[in-house]
Order: sequence, then C-alpha cells, then structure tokens
Amino acid sequence: MDFVKLHEHILDLDPKIRFATIFDTSGKIVQSGHREGLTSILSKGESKKSINEILNSHEVHEDLSNKYGREKYSIGVYEQIVRIIIPLDKKHILYVTTDVDIEPFSVIAKLTKLIQK
Repeated sequence: MDFVKLHEHILDLDPKIRFATIFDTSGKIVQSGHREGLTSILSKGESKKSINEILNSHEVHEDLSNKYGREKYSIGVYEQIVRIIIPLDKKHILYVTTDVDIEPFSVIAKLTKLIQK
C-alpha cells in the first residue's frame, strides 16, 4: 500500500477532515499531516500519548478478536473533534480527525472505499 498517496487522498476526501496519520503497531509514524491552514490541537507529546492510547486499545481489540471479530473502525466524538481509527492491515493504523459538524459514518464510508482501491 502506498501510504503517501493514501494520505494525500484522505486529506482531499472532505474539507472537514483536519488531520490524518498512518502509524505502525510500534507507534512509528509513517505518514502524517494537517489540512493546509490548520494547526494541531495537540502538542507533539500529547499526539504521542494519543497514539499510545490507540495502540493500547488496538492490542485489546486484537486479543479479543477471536470472540467478536476483527475491528473495522472506531469513532470517538469529542467536544472539539471527531476521531476515527481504522486498522489498515496487521501492522498499520489510520488515525483521522475531523471537525465536529460532520456525519462520521459518511467519512468512514469514504475512507473505507479509498482504502479498498
């Protein structure tokens, strides 16, 4: 999978997408960036904490996947952002944030269609 092209296409999917990061299961960022003109809500240290939290959750989901199946995506709706997490493969995770005034499932549909190409 070409993560550079995927990342570029993600930011073009919807003007409400603020940020997209692709990282591996060790926490190493493979591709990351914000929509032009936006700044990060989180500091670099806070971003790392967020990725670690996602990795911890992902590990639990993987451990329990034999009970309820593989995780397809997860959504967190916060006061300032919507956070969407999609496992791309066994070793990579997509982390996207959007503005709050968006329908998350429409973004997920666009993202999954793009990923499946």
